[in-house]
Amino acid sequence: MNNGMHFEKEITVHVDMDLDSLMVLLNKQNFILNEEYDINDIYMVKSEVDLNSNVLDILNNSVLIRNIITETKNMKKITYKYKECNEDGEIVKNGKVDCNVTSIEEAKNLLEAIDYRELITINDHVMVYSNKDTELAVQYVNNKHIYIEIEEDNEFTGRHYDSISDMINDFNKYNIPIRDENYFVKKAEIEFNEQYR
Repeated sequence: MNNGMHFEKEITVHVDMDLDSLMVLLNKQNFILNEEYDINDIYMVKSEVDLNSNVLDILNNSVLIRNIITETKNMKKITYKYKECNEDGEIVKNGKVDCNVTSIEEAKNLLEAIDYRELITINDHVMVYSNKDTELAVQYVNNKHIYIEIEEDNEFTGRHYDSISDMINDFNKYNIPIRDENYFVKKAEIEFNEQYR
């Protein structure tokens, strides 16, 4: 599967501490806030999709209506995201393709007209922190879950990771407590399970 899709490596962890404590811990390790923005996603899925089937399959068959709000921009997109996992649940392929739109409401109307329905919504407040070595995207999702993501190419440090293990080793040196030692957390899967399972 390619079709214009951009693939990249990343890790995502579910932080096991509150946001204030995490900010203190990052501050002690010389992290500074580089940027802050919101991503609001509406996951849409074909009406006939069986919500009792495999969660990853359901999410891989979803289309997102995405609104990215920064201090200076308000971007609206229809996004398709693709994740492929191995038998251990580790993400081995991660990609997306975007199409810009002018209206969230019109995008939703279009998808509903071709028999899609709303599945879940994710409101993600993103705070990108970096020190001289590492860049972390702290994500506060639906006012209840805290995740941290590391991507292979970092905008503020200029760093490029060659492998997932490099990302994991770099993250671990900061001793941030995470849930289940899982570096491949799928935020949408957690939100889906909370709502439907």
